[in-house]
Amino acid sequence: MGNPATDLTRGQLTRAVRLLQGHVHFDAALLIHQPEGARSRIVSRVGYSAGSAWALQHLFPRDYEVGFTSRLNPADGLPLSISDVGGTVREEFTRTVLFEQYLRAEGFADGMTVELFDGGDYVGLAHFSARRPDAFAAPQRALARDLSGLLALALRPDQVTEDIRRAPSSAGPTGSATPAPSTVYVRRGARTRSAGPVDVPFVAEAAFVHVMDDVVACGVGELRHLWWHQGTWYRVTLSPLGDFGDLRVTAWPVTSEQVWHLSRQEVRVLSGLVVGRTDAAIAAGLELSPRTVHTHMVNIRRKLGVDRRTEAAARATATATVVPGPATAPVTELARIYRDSFPR
Repeated sequence: MGNPATDLTRGQLTRAVRLLQGHVHFDAALLIHQPEGARSRIVSRVGYSAGSAWALQHLFPRDYEVGFTSRLNPADGLPLSISDVGGTVREEFTRTVLFEQYLRAEGFADGMTVELFDGGDYVGLAHFSARRPDAFAAPQRALARDLSGLLALALRPDQVTEDIRRAPSSAGPTGSATPAPSTVYVRRGARTRSAGPVDVPFVAEAAFVHVMDDVVACGVGELRHLWWHQGTWYRVTLSPLGDFGDLRVTAWPVTSEQVWHLSRQEVRVLSGLVVGRTDAAIAAGLELSPRTVHTHMVNIRRKLGVDRRTEAAARATATATVVPGPATAPVTELARIYRDSFPR
């Protein structure tokens, strides 16, 4: 399989993971180091886009706490898979934002997650996805369980280095190339220096520069959000570097389906909801009538498949479906919301 990968061991671990493909029958694999009390890190990525890898890293642990395998499958303790678990577990997972907006959008129909323990200590997760709907039946799950000890050994502190290598994301489910994230490093008062295949096209826009300045000023460790540029939504990650105002800006275009087919104005309204604004405050900030905002709210809940405003806000927060800005969601308010999720 020729898909590039991201790893912490100069490619050796990723090559080893690929050797498993003839036995476990996956199209994508992700190995995450998640030590107790520390921030998780992606150790190896094969086949997943950067967006899906981020979602598995951050959204999955919010819904499934350590020990979920034995709690949800006490009979045999095998790793859970979409195709080979009870109906309730399957239905709950396939309704999550992680599956609906990320995994299924990339064409994955089956998935399996293996909890990794080293000498009784929890060290992380191994995620596997396949485009075939019945890829992970009981024999595959048993094999994954038997291999979990070897995968856990790769996550020992002496095996995981700090040298993170980035490579372009893999081909999409239809065979077309998935756009690789573009990265630039911004030094305040200086020209931007490109570090990716193309520059982030909107990095010099006045409104975006204002957002970057606010991120540096408020001290948030990392901010993820959406940005609209020439008819296209981009997912953006802003990461301050050091103490002198430098920033790493990473962005990649996303489809309308990946943002629930929300219109540009609906995303702006939803952004106000994320930071806790009332309909009246959202209307004033966006210079809309309260009736128009109410209509947008109805459409937002319908598209997100939720019944309550709080559910819409939670889903948007979890997926960073928010546009920062004074009229939509001030960076200082977003920083307050995301500070616990992305500590410095």
